[in-house]
Amino acid sequence: MASIELAELSATTSRAASTIQSSRQGAFEDRESSPDNAVSALPPVDRGKGAWAFLAAATMCEVCVWGPPFSVGILHQYWTTTLFPEGTPGRELLTLAATLQTGLLYLGAAFWGALFRRFPHYRVHLQAFGIAGGALGTLGAAFATKPWHLVLTFGLIYPLSALFYLPAATLLFEWFQARRGLASGVMFAGTGVGGTIFPFAIQALISRFGYRAALVSVAVCFALFGGVSLVWIRPRIPVPKDSNERARARRIDAGFLKMSTFYAFVGSTLFSSLGNFIPSVWIPSYATDIGLSENDGTVLISAMNAASVPGLLIVGYLSDIWPLRAVVTLSCGGSAISCLLLWGFSQNIGSLTAFAIVFGLLGLSFSALWTRLISIIALDDPSLPPLLFSVFAFARGVGNISSGPVANALLESDLFAGSKGAYGVKNYGSLLLYSGLTMAAGSVIGVLYRTPPSLKKSKN
Repeated sequence: MASIELAELSATTSRAASTIQSSRQGAFEDRESSPDNAVSALPPVDRGKGAWAFLAAATMCEVCVWGPPFSVGILHQYWTTTLFPEGTPGRELLTLAATLQTGLLYLGAAFWGALFRRFPHYRVHLQAFGIAGGALGTLGAAFATKPWHLVLTFGLIYPLSALFYLPAATLLFEWFQARRGLASGVMFAGTGVGGTIFPFAIQALISRFGYRAALVSVAVCFALFGGVSLVWIRPRIPVPKDSNERARARRIDAGFLKMSTFYAFVGSTLFSSLGNFIPSVWIPSYATDIGLSENDGTVLISAMNAASVPGLLIVGYLSDIWPLRAVVTLSCGGSAISCLLLWGFSQNIGSLTAFAIVFGLLGLSFSALWTRLISIIALDDPSLPPLLFSVFAFARGVGNISSGPVANALLESDLFAGSKGAYGVKNYGSLLLYSGLTMAAGSVIGVLYRTPPSLKKSKN
């Protein structure tokens, strides 16, 4: 496949772009060095109490917002086997409810990002509304009596928690620079921590107190811990008080839309996301289908999410020091191989555990690369990272939200009937092939980018 080439710009255009970029960067520096916001008054980057308090709070935000969605395989199994067994009208909506909330959490970033950009002085109010949405969505799911109730509550209301999450992810670019990859790995590792704790906690609560009490407890914890972490999620650079200054800060140089690098990175994110969410949702059901216990399914999900914690830290750290193409290949290519081979030929708890660990290390760690991808596109323009993060999140949401309907359709196909390993178990073959090949495509697209001229000498 031919490399994606960035069109050559004329010398005049290059000089103009350079002038615009220097002007924008100078404006950003003026903002920091103005009398009202003296550089000496700003907290330091990459160190200090403010940076580490922000990182701790952002990580807690990740635990709260992404813990339940990344444990949805446990809830999906309970919904399909106990709450709404075979023969329940509308039962086909359960897979949609299990995947919709994660997809909308990502998709909503495009809209919420524009909202925060337009009203930065209302950030705390919007984040508090997001905490309320997450808690109420979980609480509503506790009282669901029909499948469509879960689509409404867990699928549509819970994703409002993206309002709480988005500033935590985008303000990281203000607080960290040299250690940005590592910091993003630490923050995103909160997802793995939540995904490790929540499956056991939810299953234990359901077993002892029942489904309703379990989700009510999760909703209360969401509101409590979310509210505490909100205190420390704050910008490093104060929001301008003057409306004219805020208007100037909202101006964006759209030159990145002419970069093939931008489309390569978005394409890699999209394709890898088309298959990336399938193992997390279906591995508990697959475990049951080959005769393992429900507890084994919980162990597999927890092992996968637990492995993502060191995976995110390692991939985030490597993105700071390794060539980007090598890290993309490791994450996307490695997860594709693990899905096609390790899961593809696993029919016992030992081999499935090995798959869960490898996929957790590689497949669930791709988001730790986002800060590096965004930095390459944004260069020194401080206004672009929040916008680019929203675009990446939207692409990941498209991949996620489509995975539910696609998975249901593929599980109706008996193309691999009689095949060896997982490929021959209840039509999982088509699902495995789709998941592995889309992640492989994400790896190929991700390495076929052209390095921007200003970064030719850096390690990419």
